[in-house]
Amino acid sequence: MQIKEIERLKIRGRVVAHQSMKELTSLRIGGQADLFVVPEGLEDLKTVISFCRERRVSFLVIGNGSKLLIRDEGFKGVVVKLGTSFTRIENEGEEITVGAGLDLSTLIDFVAEKGLRGLELLAGIPGTVGGAITRNASAFGQDLGQRVISVRALDNNNGDFTIPKKDILFGYRTSIFLRKRDWTITEVKLALCPGKKEDVLSRLREARDKKMMTQPISLPSAGCVFKNPASSSAGLLIQRAGCSGMRVGDAQVSIQHANFIINKGNATARDTIRLIDMVRERVKASSGITLEPELEII
Repeated sequence: MQIKEIERLKIRGRVVAHQSMKELTSLRIGGQADLFVVPEGLEDLKTVISFCRERRVSFLVIGNGSKLLIRDEGFKGVVVKLGTSFTRIENEGEEITVGAGLDLSTLIDFVAEKGLRGLELLAGIPGTVGGAITRNASAFGQDLGQRVISVRALDNNNGDFTIPKKDILFGYRTSIFLRKRDWTITEVKLALCPGKKEDVLSRLREARDKKMMTQPISLPSAGCVFKNPASSSAGLLIQRAGCSGMRVGDAQVSIQHANFIINKGNATARDTIRLIDMVRERVKASSGITLEPELEII
């Protein structure tokens, strides 16, 4: 697959050949993607999807890459990141319509300034709105799915459709979009609650401060690596199993928060996967619980 093939399509946006995935993921790990495309608008995105379907080329739509571990061999296909037309916000009272490519933190700041409650405890989550919907981002008992009215998406045949909340099947760190990988989220509609601006901003600051104190934000990571089992927190189980500080190459279990794996400099996907396996084995041996990864390995 050559860059000239997709350049002939005349899409608006960026097209980059042999893009390093280290630059596109929060772990700063991964080989090269054959092509990296940033379609500017909906029609450009449809053109890219059609291009991939007709040539039977794999494509991967990413947000900020905060829950992805790309293997060292890279991605054989097209990696897509939504462009600026997918970052708009509109609000009518307590109802918000937002593009899937917008940073979740930008959305949270926007609604907090308007005195709207319902998202402030998600402050500090580094993904985009689309990524946050896919994995139903949550923190401190608040999750994004609680506020969703509907989600607009494209399927693999460029069918443009809207899914009501009841059909999205939100759960703990999951939604229908984790199973329907050929669906691309383009827009989200949310319903928030009115509140006092100063109260919302105060809660937002508290949530951010708590994350800064308890999470290793100064080094590359993918956030929590494992889902919390019903009976306990994954971080506590990992800590009790003696895994804090455990290291393979430059991949290390954080001492500050044991459910984080940090990249100390030049960690590889191979290092990280081996470390994940070691942690799961130790936790299983010490507690009898098999941890389920939240991190997606591509």
